[in-house]
Amino acid sequence: MSRNIKKRSRSRLAAVLAAGAVFACLGVWAEYTNWQRLLQGANERQMETARAITLHTDDVMTVTQQPLNNLSAHAREALGDEMKIKHLLEEMQRVVKTSPLLRSLAYADAQGRLIGSTFAANSAGMDLSNREYFQFHKSNLSMQPRFGLPSQSQTDGRWFLPISQRINNLDGNFAGVMVATIDIDHFTQFIETFDVNKDNAFALLREDGAILLRLPIDLKAMGANIADSALYRNQIMKNLRGNYEYVSRFDGTKRISGFYRSTQTGVTAIATQTKASIFVAWLEQAKYPWLSIIFAYIAGTAMAIRWIRQIEFREIADQKIAAREAEFRLIANASTDVIEKVSLTGIRQYVSPAAARIYERGAESLIGTSVLDNRDDQTTSVWGRALAKVQSGSLEESILFQHGRMDGTTIWLESAISCVQGEDSHKPDGIVVITRDVTRQELMKQKLDKLATTDELTRLFNKRYFNAQLREMLVAAKANQQPLSLILLDLDRFKIYNDTYGHLAGDCALRDVAAVIPLQLIGTGGLAARYGGEELVVLLPNSDAEQTMRISENIREAVAALGIKHTGNLPWGHVTVSSGYATGLPSQVFSEKDLIAQADRALYRAKADGRNRSLGCEENSEPERLRASV
Repeated sequence: MSRNIKKRSRSRLAAVLAAGAVFACLGVWAEYTNWQRLLQGANERQMETARAITLHTDDVMTVTQQPLNNLSAHAREALGDEMKIKHLLEEMQRVVKTSPLLRSLAYADAQGRLIGSTFAANSAGMDLSNREYFQFHKSNLSMQPRFGLPSQSQTDGRWFLPISQRINNLDGNFAGVMVATIDIDHFTQFIETFDVNKDNAFALLREDGAILLRLPIDLKAMGANIADSALYRNQIMKNLRGNYEYVSRFDGTKRISGFYRSTQTGVTAIATQTKASIFVAWLEQAKYPWLSIIFAYIAGTAMAIRWIRQIEFREIADQKIAAREAEFRLIANASTDVIEKVSLTGIRQYVSPAAARIYERGAESLIGTSVLDNRDDQTTSVWGRALAKVQSGSLEESILFQHGRMDGTTIWLESAISCVQGEDSHKPDGIVVITRDVTRQELMKQKLDKLATTDELTRLFNKRYFNAQLREMLVAAKANQQPLSLILLDLDRFKIYNDTYGHLAGDCALRDVAAVIPLQLIGTGGLAARYGGEELVVLLPNSDAEQTMRISENIREAVAALGIKHTGNLPWGHVTVSSGYATGLPSQVFSEKDLIAQADRALYRAKADGRNRSLGCEENSEPERLRASV
């Protein structure tokens, strides 16, 4: 046996040396591949950077759009009224002072005459009719805000971007422009949060190819139009995102770039890097692999000698492992659960016959595949996190995930993951996964969860769930500086309805009324719940008083449109609702009880003023409700 081992040892040593020679030949190919990967990685980083800049630009437009909308509406109402125009200019000053984003606001009438500006109080009367944004809005009926060309302040030399919006008079004709400006330094500070160097450049393009921003700032590029370039015509106009290699027309360098175009604003962000800088980085990295190869030759020879001496011990260990595997398979084959032996990287090494029932695939066909194969994104993420924890030292993990069957149904599976310790060390050398079908238990849990949060009669959320959501939304509203609104609704003269038609009919009417409320909340992020008896409540995140009033009126009209007969509810003769609403603003200090109490007072006034109406909260309203009159 010793002679055979020595013979095999010499063969193995020769194989190691031959493999080393092949490895050296492959080194050049590996480095070339590394260059391609480095180039690809740089392209991906540029595209992701461009995506982040585009999304930030969309956020800037969204934040700017609200004050522009509000001020444009005030300007339309103030046409021809000097007192209202004065109030409008004061409101513009207030908005700029309270906004960390806006540099200035300006308002020009239909002839391009500047009515007022927050940046220069003595600039009123200036002629803006020749400005690019004014000419655009004058000839374009769109009411959406739009980025204008970059400008440099004559006062402090700083660059800024205008965002303008058309103003119509009450007849729908052009009545002027409202303009907000934003310092380009805002974008510079955002871009500097990325890992940038002197070889990076960034640009923002408008949908017509005009350059809104170029960093580092290049006077030749700012405001230029590249609609005729191959980058714009062949890439940006045809794709929402991508990479492109080109020679810059501004600095003449060969660059790789990533671009991302917004479907919201039409703005495209471009992030670029010179190809030369990537090549230098590759050369810097390439020297270490070659040093590693030399070291690997020396170390490999020494390790080969030690490896040959350990062959006999490994053969004995292999026999022990084979015996253990045979015992494991005997137990696994008799189990109704799927038992799998998996490597630390997730590759199946053994699968029990129960896989045919659970996975609808033969056990042999699964061996060699990854536990991440043929999974949806969510399941892949769950498995990926579990494998990462095991690789980091966790001995046991348990995961729950969904699995789609061939007949189109979905089942719930639970997998218990356990590490297998190696023979000669405490390090894990594999994983045992036991998977069982827990669909019945999971569906029962989901059913119980739904019953715990749903009102049995109306199928709306119950009061306990509403209270929990109110607390969460209140915390989120204060953290995000957003308004939070609440509508309290009550069926008019519902006690008379129950006395006239009976409680069963009353339950049906209440159910029908509750059914129309969620239909009015589509797209608002709001939720409806039964607050108690015939009282219903609606919670609206990020909804101001005007939006809340509109939703409240929609609900009232939808209930009236049901036409549920109610002879005791005069003068209408059908079921109606009264509602009171209240809005907590970010600038106010308010609690859950404050919001409910304000809506409650508004509901009382709606009842007292004749019912079948929606009223908002007033600070001077009567603080108590007269239930006897309802």
